[in-house]
Amino acid sequence: MMRNKKIGLLATVLAASLVVGVYAVILSNTLTTSWTLKAGTPLELYWAAPYYGPSGDVNIGAVIYASIGLRNNGLATYTVLDWFKIYTSASNLPTGCIKIEYWQDEDGNSVYEWKDMSGVLTGWGTTTLTGYFGPRATGFPVGPDYDVVTSFRVMFDVGAPLAGYGFDAWVETK
Repeated sequence: MMRNKKIGLLATVLAASLVVGVYAVILSNTLTTSWTLKAGTPLELYWAAPYYGPSGDVNIGAVIYASIGLRNNGLATYTVLDWFKIYTSASNLPTGCIKIEYWQDEDGNSVYEWKDMSGVLTGWGTTTLTGYFGPRATGFPVGPDYDVVTSFRVMFDVGAPLAGYGFDAWVETK
């Protein structure tokens, strides 16, 4: 008889525990969400000066100055390469008719100078030149809080066709 009472008491405790557990689940809601992972990055390429990019008329032999910034708005580090293209409505771009340079303190000694990067341009004889900024083989690291502005200048010599020109720039991960 005592054995039956112990079993009955144990069954009552077990049932009460289950009821309390069930009420705990019923009394709280379940939070749910979902994500779709995309290939985009929080990297932002922007015109630093002039603020909407250089535009307007340019004379042969004149220089166009522009500063382009790259900012990492995220928490990850990326290894990147900056690409750009210069294109025209003319029938073709003769070799060497456009020169592009960037302003840099290459040795870290606070001696800045213009560095010719025209050698990275490909596509001479067509309507579109493609080039890149940064070490081609390795790219360069862009960590969290990275925000660097680089100044460029573009020069059109007397061999450049008198036509409209455009410029596009973007960043790709290495």
